[in-house]
Amino acid sequence: MSLRRRDILFVLMIPALLFAALLQSTALVRVQLLNVKPDLVLIMVITGTLVFGVRHSIAWAFAGGLAIDLFSGGTMGASSLALIAAALVVSPGHRTLSRFNLLVPLVAAALGTLVYGVTYMGILFLLNVTIALPFFEGLNLLATRPSLSFLPALQYVVLPSIAYNTLLMLLLTPLLNLIPESHDVSV
Repeated sequence: MSLRRRDILFVLMIPALLFAALLQSTALVRVQLLNVKPDLVLIMVITGTLVFGVRHSIAWAFAGGLAIDLFSGGTMGASSLALIAAALVVSPGHRTLSRFNLLVPLVAAALGTLVYGVTYMGILFLLNVTIALPFFEGLNLLATRPSLSFLPALQYVVLPSIAYNTLLMLLLTPLLNLIPESHDVSV
């Protein structure tokens, strides 16, 4: 029994996400534009959401986010939550809108990147506020507390990421459109 392209993509998604997270955390530092590197895992989760729907992409977002945090040393779970938020926001592109329309993957990449970036910064902000609570004073966590300024991070990280990821999605859209639509009833 031969597997179709769609089935192969589905089966290989978790290993591909793990490899993309490793690549994103190591080698892609050299492919920066405007001090921003491509978010391969985010692009893969958005692509998976457009092709397979939100049910599967939430699991992929969780696994990919944990891999990003593990390989990059980030706050464990923050990337997963941000990727899940991005997958939820682009999920209408799976059925309601056709991903074969060029605007759907481009808007999904831009909106998904915005939601991912803002959610990730929001999680870091909440952790920053939590560390400053009196309960944690004795743990001496304030000395290692990262400072996070929302507007500069939005201006210098999130907005260039939106442009970079949208351009990357524009280049990947012809490959995305080679994957046939599913005809299953469940979403």
